[in-house]
Amino acid sequence: MHKRNLTFGISLVVAITVLACAAELVDDMAANQDGATMAPMFEVDPFWPKPLPNHWIQGATIGV
Repeated sequence: MHKRNLTFGISLVVAITVLACAAELVDDMAANQDGATMAPMFEVDPFWPKPLPNHWIQGATIGV
């Protein structure tokens, strides 16, 4: 019983230590990427598409 509790305690301490080190590495990696290029921001053009001549229709443009 005592040996099992000791093994559980040591395993718990090791797991917490590994998680703390991993969190430190993730924070360092995030700090290094602060100057990374961001994805472009797009703005909706409410006047698109322009009216088509001769009563043409454009149809669905959701995938454009």
